[in-house]
Amino acid sequence: MKYHPAGCGKMKIRKAKINDLKQINEIYIEGSIDEGKLQFPHISKKVMIKELKRQMPGRLKGWRKELKSKKNLWIVAEENGKIVGFANADINKNKEGRLTFLYIKRTYRKKGVGKELTKKRISWLKSKKIKRIESGVYLKNKPSINNLKKAGFKPISLKLELKLKND
Repeated sequence: MKYHPAGCGKMKIRKAKINDLKQINEIYIEGSIDEGKLQFPHISKKVMIKELKRQMPGRLKGWRKELKSKKNLWIVAEENGKIVGFANADINKNKEGRLTFLYIKRTYRKKGVGKELTKKRISWLKSKKIKRIESGVYLKNKPSINNLKKAGFKPISLKLELKLKND
């Protein structure tokens, strides 16, 4: 699928491949730090990077498995052979769709890339006869919330957390 978001050259959306994981992970780390700064401003960037690096082997192992699964869609937005964003959708055991990851390189944000990746994921889930799609987003991640609202999503719940220290 080709499209031309405002301010970008020719952009292509395609299925992700195993050899894309290095670029995907780099975009994920950049996006996770930006998202973390919004939602958890008290946590330093250094601590976030350390945690993201600690989780990397398990994350990459899980992603490799998902790339092979028929219940997962991993797609990338590519410009001139370079990945500028990626997204994931999956079908859970209740046969419901989920939009999970959507991360775009900083320099390509607000140019329509996320919108196109979201459209493609919704289309894939529709093709699988899915009737309900959900997505979880941090409360302070306004760009992601706005992207989903523009795609027709409506808020349905609020998830709360209490962290306990076990001495």
